[in-house]
Formats: sequence, C-alpha cells, structure tokens
Amino acid sequence: MATPDERKILKIIEEEGGQTYEVTVSKGMGLRPDYIKSILKSMGARDYVNVFLSGRVEIADKGWMVLGRTPPPLYGTDSIPNETPEERFKRYISR
Repeated sequence: MATPDERKILKIIEEEGGQTYEVTVSKGMGLRPDYIKSILKSMGARDYVNVFLSGRVEIADKGWMVLGRTPPPLYGTDSIPNETPEERFKRYISR
C-alpha cells in the first residue's frame, strides 16, 4: 500500500507525462533532493517507479495501478477503440 506522499509523488510524475527527473519531483513536493532520492529508491524497491542513474524516474506498471490507471502501451498506437478494419483503412488512406 502506497503512503500519501508516495501517491503525491506518483501524481507529480504522471503530470509530467509519466517520466521526469528527481529534481522536478523535489520541487513539486517542496522537499530536499536527497530526501526525495531516498523515497524514490524505496519506491523503486517496491516496483512503483523505475529509477535510473541519470536521475530520471518513470512510473512502473505497479505505480500506474496505485494511481488507478492502466499503464500506457509500450509502443504508440493510433487505433480508435471499437473501430472496424474498414474504418481504420479509410482513416489510413485519408491521411
């Protein structure tokens, strides 16, 4: 179970598009960067976020579930839900 501060951190990262840097999270929370770094490390150990050596942080699948959202697809899809193959083809040739 994520703490309220962890949920707030996840929301800050979500507002930045699902990935950001530790400094941005620190400014959004109003806390020192070293303290945020330790929180993010513990969140990474519980698979809520992926923390990289460069300082970049992204929300992991388990973190998206904490926010009540589904993880974004790995690769961009431009399909519309409930779209028939014929409609998709018409949309494709109309570009």
